[in-house]
Amino acid sequence: MRLTIIRDDNMVIVDGRALSVDLSGLPGNLHAVQWDGLAGHVEYNDGTPNEKLEDIAAWQSVVDAWEAVRQAEEAPQPGPTLEEAKAAKLAEIAKAHDAALAGLVALSNPAPTVVAVEAALLAVSDLEGLDYARQRLAEQQRDLAAAVMAAGAVEDVRAVAVGFLV
Repeated sequence: MRLTIIRDDNMVIVDGRALSVDLSGLPGNLHAVQWDGLAGHVEYNDGTPNEKLEDIAAWQSVVDAWEAVRQAEEAPQPGPTLEEAKAAKLAEIAKAHDAALAGLVALSNPAPTVVAVEAALLAVSDLEGLDYARQRLAEQQRDLAAAVMAAGAVEDVRAVAVGFLV
């Protein structure tokens, strides 16, 4: 194992992997520890001559702290809470609703300006049809939101399939 400890940077490097480790408990005059797997030395920042190392037993607690940080970084991250999953799914539903409405009134180009113009034209030419489509989309949005809010687990929230039919 190769080891580098740099006290002032709170940096420990083991076999090329650098991690931030709290090194405030090490002596204040310590600059660095270098170990190549067979030999090494300790460097100081106050003029104290470097010390040769023949093993790293004295630095094992630092290696252990590095290992704890590594394991924490590699641990699986917890999934979202139920409330976070619900909020994300409700945002997905709102976005899909808006996209469905935009697609309904501006089939060829869902750019905001085109949607506004096409919606105005549709309101003039087929207000009843536009109102019907809006109501259907709003009903579907409410039903999807109700399914999300009734979910008792994150998996149930994820199972709500978001889609709109007009």
